[in-house]
Amino acid sequence: MLVVRAASYIRTDPEGELPSEQEQWTSVEAYAAANGHELVAAYEDLEATGSLLYHRPGLKEAITNIKELEDWEVLIVAHPRCVSDTESALHELVHKLSLYGNRLECTTRSWEDFLSAIKTYRRAMSRRYASCRRSEHD
Repeated sequence: MLVVRAASYIRTDPEGELPSEQEQWTSVEAYAAANGHELVAAYEDLEATGSLLYHRPGLKEAITNIKELEDWEVLIVAHPRCVSDTESALHELVHKLSLYGNRLECTTRSWEDFLSAIKTYRRAMSRRYASCRRSEHD
């Protein structure tokens, strides 16, 4: 099996709605081991709110890594909500990772599922935008 270099990302939230740091770490390690990924970097934002990606130093560091250092190919999270509470922010990260040839993986969603979801989201937003534009001209 080909070993893929990977990084982990862990985010806990002040409300305690996400799994604990230890639960996420255990999940990420198990996923990496089961899928032939070597964890070479770790990023975390503990007690971080779930909305804006760029207000989190750990995630910003991971994004900088994919742009400049290219140390790893896969960012592993325990659950998509560990990235963000909003689908639009999650799609933004998936898009950014795909631009640099990286991908996001977790135990509940494959990279292909993330890509499919972003395409569906973009089509829905495009239809919504077109509908709003038609309404403005009526």
